[in-house]
Amino acid sequence: MEETEEKHLVPEVTDSSRDESKSYRTILHLLIKMINKSRWKILGVLAIFLVMVWYTISREESFYFPMQDDKMTCPLGEVERKAAQLIANYTRERPLFLQLKDYFWVKTPSPYELPYGTKGTEDILLRVLAVTSYSLPESIQSLKCRRCAVVGNGHRLRNSSMGETINKYDVVIRLNNAPVHGYERDVGSKTTMRLFYPESAHFNPQRENNPSTLLVLVPFKAMDFQWMETILNDKKRVRKGFWKQPPLIWDANPDHVRILNPYFMEITAAKLLNLPMKQLRRIKQKPTTGLVAITLALHFCDLVHIAGFGYPDSANKKQTIHYYEQITLKSMAASEHNVSHEALAIKKMLELGLVKNLTYF
Repeated sequence: MEETEEKHLVPEVTDSSRDESKSYRTILHLLIKMINKSRWKILGVLAIFLVMVWYTISREESFYFPMQDDKMTCPLGEVERKAAQLIANYTRERPLFLQLKDYFWVKTPSPYELPYGTKGTEDILLRVLAVTSYSLPESIQSLKCRRCAVVGNGHRLRNSSMGETINKYDVVIRLNNAPVHGYERDVGSKTTMRLFYPESAHFNPQRENNPSTLLVLVPFKAMDFQWMETILNDKKRVRKGFWKQPPLIWDANPDHVRILNPYFMEITAAKLLNLPMKQLRRIKQKPTTGLVAITLALHFCDLVHIAGFGYPDSANKKQTIHYYEQITLKSMAASEHNVSHEALAIKKMLELGLVKNLTYF
């Protein structure tokens, strides 16, 4: 009885195995047949994937230039040579900041009003220059190589971990009221210069800057000089004439305040953005503080790297534009800045190797 049952069981196992094997072969055959029919589609998808990987890698390699170390070779003369290719009649002879003892508008009267010149504002400007300074700190003047980082306020700095890299530069230029406190990991803590105008001045400059930071006023209008004069001389504050109320109390050391030479605004507008300077009253577009800061760096640095520049795609209405606040590109609509135009100017500088990008653009 047991022998009969054993003989009966063997063929059942064998038949089952054969059925399973046959099923596997059938499934495999169908898979091969499907692959043969759609192999061009698969190859196409694979090709697209490989192109995307290549593009991503090449993009990162093209636009990410971390500092190597403090002994990095200084490319003396390279910025001047490449800037001359982009800026006609390029010169480093112009002073960075306006100074009381050297009235450049007397030697060559300024043909433009603010923000491209000083025409019509000389009187109030002289009163401001009487209580401010104009020189670069000796620690910067004595450098054999000035390695500069211009730090924009773009959203791409958020979670970038670029702080340590930014702090390694000899000169770090920041913009407007962009905070450092609480964002050190991404933007660093060193600030050599901060360019601003009254509406963008941080109410407490000591909080977001180093004790030796130069606070550089970028004048757009005569009221900007008047604001500075009333603040530094503790006169009655001016409340009208601004698109946004500037600080009424601004505790800054006058010895650390500088007035940017409007020449750099003129060069930015005329040479980088190609604005028609003879028709300025018809042209509402004005350069951003960020692009002016890059122009300034081109005129006194031996190495210029930028970080945090570039705006999100215009179709992306919800993407924030700054690393520190939740405002979107929509807020730029009423401004006098053409961000697309400026993006092209920066891309041209990147292509020439005149500046290099620490983030991406």
